[in-house]
Amino acid sequence: MINSKPKKEIRMWDPFDEQKTPKDKFFEIVYHANKNLVIEELEKVFERMAALEVLAEKCYGDEVEMKIQEAIFNNSDEVKAAEDDLYIHTMANILTKNE
Repeated sequence: MINSKPKKEIRMWDPFDEQKTPKDKFFEIVYHANKNLVIEELEKVFERMAALEVLAEKCYGDEVEMKIQEAIFNNSDEVKAAEDDLYIHTMANILTKNE
């Protein structure tokens, strides 16, 4: 009996594949890179987020979450660009150290 299911195409990861978002590429790298390097870079990201959280709380007090949601809603393009930049920057740091 012939298997009628098409075989799943196996593709090598291409960091220059323009079909994938920075987020897609980031997670592919995280899954395949050296675990210790990934942990090191993610710790830096969380440290930076924590510092920004402290600064935001000092500026906005109890209104931090509301201000964050307003920024996401009112500046969605800028937030998306900053998010992509963060994925790219972190990915580059992992790749550079992983070589």
